[in-house]
Parts: sequence; C-alpha cells; structure tokens
Amino acid sequence: MKHLLDRCMLPLILILSVALLSVCIYGMQTAFKTMAVDAEPESAASEEEKAEQQNKIELPIVMYHHILKEQSRLNKYTISPDEFRQDLNYMKDNGYTPISMADLIAYINEGKPLPERPIMITFDDGYESFHEYAYPILKEYGYKVILSVIGKYADEYSETDDHHIRYSHSSWEQLKDMQSSGLIEIGNHTYNMHMYNDGRHGCKKKKSESVAAYHKALSKDVGQMQEKCNEHLGIYPKIFTYPFGQICEDALPIIKEMGFEAVLTCQEKINYITDKNQLEHLNRFNRPHGTSLQMILNKAKSGQKKTK
Repeated sequence: MKHLLDRCMLPLILILSVALLSVCIYGMQTAFKTMAVDAEPESAASEEEKAEQQNKIELPIVMYHHILKEQSRLNKYTISPDEFRQDLNYMKDNGYTPISMADLIAYINEGKPLPERPIMITFDDGYESFHEYAYPILKEYGYKVILSVIGKYADEYSETDDHHIRYSHSSWEQLKDMQSSGLIEIGNHTYNMHMYNDGRHGCKKKKSESVAAYHKALSKDVGQMQEKCNEHLGIYPKIFTYPFGQICEDALPIIKEMGFEAVLTCQEKINYITDKNQLEHLNRFNRPHGTSLQMILNKAKSGQKKTK
C-alpha cells in the first residue's frame, strides 16, 4: 500500500514542481522587462542633459571702471594700464575672442555663430581714462568693448574745460570718435540715477514709492539718456546697465518696455547662454587692482566644479 501511494504522489510532485518553476521564470521575465522600461527614461534624460550642456555657450563678462597710472590710486574699481594690457594678453594667449552685445543678440535671435571661446569686455561710467588709456590699447588688439555711459557726466564734461584724468568723464565728442571705430558699443547707464539720493539707491524703487511713480521716474531718466545718445551718437542703445548693479524687479518690465534687448548686472558668475531670457540678466566679474582676469576666471571655474 505504501509503495502504491508513493507511486501516485510522484507524478503529482513533478507536476507541482514544473508549475512552480514556470511561475518563477515568468516572474523573473516580467521583472526584467519592468527594469528595462524603467531604465530607458533615465538613459534618455541623461542624453538630453548632455545635449543641453553642449548647446550652452560659456560667456564670461569682465567689468572695468577706471584706469590710472598712479599706483597710490589703484583700488577695487581702478587698475593700471599695464594690468589692462595683461588681461588682454591673457585673452589672446588663451583663445578668447571679445564679442559685442550685438554679436550675442544676433547669435540668439538669428543663429549667427559666435567664436569658439567668446568673452565680453565692459567698462562702466564712461570715465575719460577709458578714452586716454583703454581705447588705444583696445585698438592695438582690435577688441570690441561695451561702454556704459552716464548721460549727465557726458553733458557736463562736454561743456567744461575742467578735465583731469582722475575724475573727468568722456565728452560726447570723444564718445562719438570712439564709436566710429566700430569697436565701441554704447550702453545706457541712466542719465542721472548713478547716485544715492533721497532714499533711492541707483535706479532702484524707493520703499515708499508707488509703482506708477517709479515707472514715471525711471522711464523719464532712462528715456532722457536714450534721446541724448540719439542726439550726439545717432543711436538708441539696446543695452541697459544697472547703476551700482542694484537690481530691481520693478525695473525690468520698464526696461523691456523701452526696447532694451540686454541688461548688465554686477553678479559675479560665468554666463551659460541657452536662450533669450538670459539677456535680461547678464552676470559680470569686477576686475579690481591686484587680481588678474586669469585669477578671477580660474577661481570661478574651480568654484563651479566643486558645486557640481
């Protein structure tokens, strides 16, 4: 009887074993399929990120203000002619090509190619020292530059004989002469908002000021500078540069409304250009005395690698 029972159970055990093995195999196949499907979006996303990185244009922008020969007067915003020349040599030796804002806008709007390693040189305020020292050096190299001018000072120093390299600003005649070279692109640095006055810091909105009142004040001042540029230079600048780098969220809609296509700030980061929106907030590195452009860019790139 026992042998008969064993012979009956053996086929049943075999059937159950085969069935269990089939279930296991099916489950493993399903799991592998699910893993493959789940892995595909991750791979696709990774390829998409790589493509996006490749499409970005790395654009460092350096900001200068004043150039003097007197060592005792060099500071955070004033460098020597030799320091400026060293920066241009660094650009040349490392394959950088200075571009204008018009070049950048044409790249974004029309797809016109940029050089392999673009960089942008900017000078703020329009000091006469730019005309005296920087402009001749730029002509030697054939490098483009953006010069953001304060209208009130251009007016004042066009009407006075009191010129001293330490403090005077370029006249409209000097600006016109430099503009005609094709190397100098003029930016609007406001007509008379580059100051701390009556609760206003640069062109920022006052704490108690209404939106309507601020719109009127900013558009009047910036518009006055636009008209001055048209009168003396025959252009309406497309670049707006915040005085003191004081960004104001209420200012941008007004600036855009007035037809500006690019806005320069003082935030010290490298720009990675992908679309038109980035023209509304272009970062720049201030170049102080004693810290070369090479040092600035090496530090910026080293810091970015650490944060990735």
